[in-house]
Amino acid sequence: MSELASKSSAQRAPAQKRRSWSRYTERRVPTEYEFVSHDLHWHYKPGQTPWEMSPDHVWNTWYVENRNQSPFRCGDWNAFRDPDMLVYRTYVRMQDAAETYVDGVIDDHEARGSYGELSADWLTALGNGYTPFRFAGHGLLMAATYVMSMAPSSYISNAVAFQAGDELRRIQRIAYQTRQLQLHYPEREFGVHDRRAWEQEVALQPMRRVVESHLVERDWGRSFVGLCFLLKPAVDAVFNLRLAEAAAANGDELTAAMHRNLHRDTIRSRRWSVALARTAIADEPANRTLIQEWVDGAREAVVSAVVDASALLSTSAFDLEPGETRGAVEEAVEAGLHGIDHGMDEPEG
Repeated sequence: MSELASKSSAQRAPAQKRRSWSRYTERRVPTEYEFVSHDLHWHYKPGQTPWEMSPDHVWNTWYVENRNQSPFRCGDWNAFRDPDMLVYRTYVRMQDAAETYVDGVIDDHEARGSYGELSADWLTALGNGYTPFRFAGHGLLMAATYVMSMAPSSYISNAVAFQAGDELRRIQRIAYQTRQLQLHYPEREFGVHDRRAWEQEVALQPMRRVVESHLVERDWGRSFVGLCFLLKPAVDAVFNLRLAEAAAANGDELTAAMHRNLHRDTIRSRRWSVALARTAIADEPANRTLIQEWVDGAREAVVSAVVDASALLSTSAFDLEPGETRGAVEEAVEAGLHGIDHGMDEPEG
């Protein structure tokens, strides 16, 4: 074909059209994160029946009353963006790396026989306050999945779904630790009486009360705030960070390293929670007062409950002194509220 004919053919070829996304209204190509996260909740229709059922069906009335009519309001929930921009692919890749690290720590300590070197005091603390924590972990998992199911935007549901995965990760790791302790110290019956301890141990009852009370909260906004700005940061301040300090002081470097790694999930939870709160407040400033009221209304009960439970982890090698522990828990709660007003650091690379 001649050069002239080639040019003529190219001129006649129709211009290639760019693909459009009808539900994505910004005048730019969406990112991968936005492409798989944007406006997937077709059942969130303010002023309309959410589900294709009778308007007075229990499922519709539940969502209307506890989501659409929540006092925690925003004109466009799809304006929220997870600062870490996680999608399933990137979440799995990130947590695979974290789990590889934890597996390596466990393999190293198992090869060195670390489980058999723990002190009697620390073994008692693990049996009294650590292995029963699986039940509190399941409570945090269920709370996260409730927010996920009720959230008015798929951006929110995705972020809190990954948080639920984080909770399951911690539960599984504690369950593994419990089994290893069973194998090394069969006479101590690790894990056998954990449910009874969760339901009857005096020091655990305040924490059980606040976890279970949270699980009956119906309003999605109040559930989100209570979980992400109070219950989770308070619990994790003890059962990740203070626990890691106690474990290290008692020569249990495995548990210390594992829970320091697990606490990275807590920090990520704070980032997306603060970003969501700031999105809501930018649209409706009254949400800031609402968040503060909800946190302050339950703060003393939650903080005191977690401090009471922490006493079970004290040993002669490391005393979780109540005043110091309370300060750590209060600091964790305040960190989220401070982030609302002043912003958070950029996500970790």
